[in-house]
Amino acid sequence: MTPTFTTLPFIRVDDRLIHGQVVTAWVRALRSKTIWVVSDRAAAEPIEVTLLKNSISSQLSLEIFRVAEALATWRESPVDKLFVLTEGLKEIIDLFDGGFPIGEINIGGIRYRPGYVGLNRAVYIGSQEAALLSDMQSRHLPAFIRIMPNDGKIDVYERTKRKWG
Repeated sequence: MTPTFTTLPFIRVDDRLIHGQVVTAWVRALRSKTIWVVSDRAAAEPIEVTLLKNSISSQLSLEIFRVAEALATWRESPVDKLFVLTEGLKEIIDLFDGGFPIGEINIGGIRYRPGYVGLNRAVYIGSQEAALLSDMQSRHLPAFIRIMPNDGKIDVYERTKRKWG
């Protein structure tokens, strides 16, 4: 069940952003050469920007954008086979509201925090994430949980309803 691109960017929510699984499994499976990290927080941290850029192969292009910068850049010059990484669900809604093209959203990793409920072994949500997922569902944004490219898709909305209430 290897993921494939449509004409839309592949979007993954992973609060770790770039790590071995992303660089080895996902980039390879997607055959992407361009990664955008879309995070207002990360883009504002010069040390984190440097660490992220130094964590990938020189054969890949990596840009770290605030949401507004990603929207402006996309409008000026859409990228083929674009792999977008966000830290959280809020960025997805902000991108969508700004007109960014969104197909499917892959939720691959949200770490446990006190008060969070596990949707699977890598995705945990609290009340804020549950509200954001409800908002995404009301906007008809297709989202699923998938840790690795060959894993089956888990409907995040159904899982949230079962686990969160």
